[in-house]
Amino acid sequence: MKELILATALALTPATAAGPTVKVYFSADLGIPGKVVAVSRKAPDTGVAKFAVQQLIKGPTKAERKRGLHSELGRQIKGRSDCGADFQLKIKHGTATLRFCRTVMGLGVGGDARILHTIDRTLRQFASVKKVVTLDKGGRCLFDQTDAGTSCITGHE
Repeated sequence: MKELILATALALTPATAAGPTVKVYFSADLGIPGKVVAVSRKAPDTGVAKFAVQQLIKGPTKAERKRGLHSELGRQIKGRSDCGADFQLKIKHGTATLRFCRTVMGLGVGGDARILHTIDRTLRQFASVKKVVTLDKGGRCLFDQTDAGTSCITGHE
């Protein structure tokens, strides 16, 4: 009988109840880079930074969209993946390196700036992240049109 009560209690407990809460930053206007607003999501116990980026790609809920929040990132990801997922994320020595495994289409200066801003804010919420480097499928800085394509790494354009 004790096992039945325990099994029933476990079945009634939501799977996400034990996970931490993370913030996902969505755009709230069309400025450059624009205002962002944090929303909360329940994450799994591990991989919280990866989960936060996945939620950013997924975009705001219907209720959040009614509040004027949006994410331009998800609909700009196209084509086949070279890693089996939308992206890879590594955090080492205070730097979060997010490399997209699919093509991310640019939207022009404003849209590109908003995408990078929401990624930066979403990943910098974690104490272990001091810098964010966002790379395209080819390993160049995302949306960097310079010959070198390294402005996000070096900090220079």
